[in-house]
Amino acid sequence: MATTLNRKMNGKMLGGICTTIADRTNLDLNIVRLSVAGVSVIGGIIGLGLAVPLLYLVAWALLPADDADQSPAQRWFSKPEVKDAIDKASDAFTKKQQP
Repeated sequence: MATTLNRKMNGKMLGGICTTIADRTNLDLNIVRLSVAGVSVIGGIIGLGLAVPLLYLVAWALLPADDADQSPAQRWFSKPEVKDAIDKASDAFTKKQQP
């Protein structure tokens, strides 16, 4: 059974990542939120710094909302000006690599 993974917009506080995790794992939403916050604090104390917040942002950027067909990253990279900038950077890199 293939199901898509989408961010839940119902009951979200920030990006809907904790709501999605709670829904997919059948855990209480408050437990998931407290766990993410706790791991973030402990990670900051032991030197992992921004690992959990960065993972949260990556998940937010890569997962589409449940009412959207594209993720924020897909929407951003599909903009014509971004595609042009990527093409220019790729061309410059290719020219620099040639002897």
